[in-house]
Amino acid sequence: MMKDDVDTDIIVCNHCGRALGATESCCPYCRTPTPAQQEKDLSAVRKKFMYFVAGLAIFCAVMILWLPRNS
Repeated sequence: MMKDDVDTDIIVCNHCGRALGATESCCPYCRTPTPAQQEKDLSAVRKKFMYFVAGLAIFCAVMILWLPRNS
């Protein structure tokens, strides 16, 4: 068997150790997300967090400008 004949469409689950297809988003046996799916989920959470921080900064700036000052 040559090195090119090795099936690269199979990965091993980090949690249960069973083989699964490379196109799977999570292990069908233990439902643990694959590393690729975990990275997608993490990037989505980071994006939502950045929108939240930007919205909070805008809200604070508006409140500073809008609220009356007691001098």
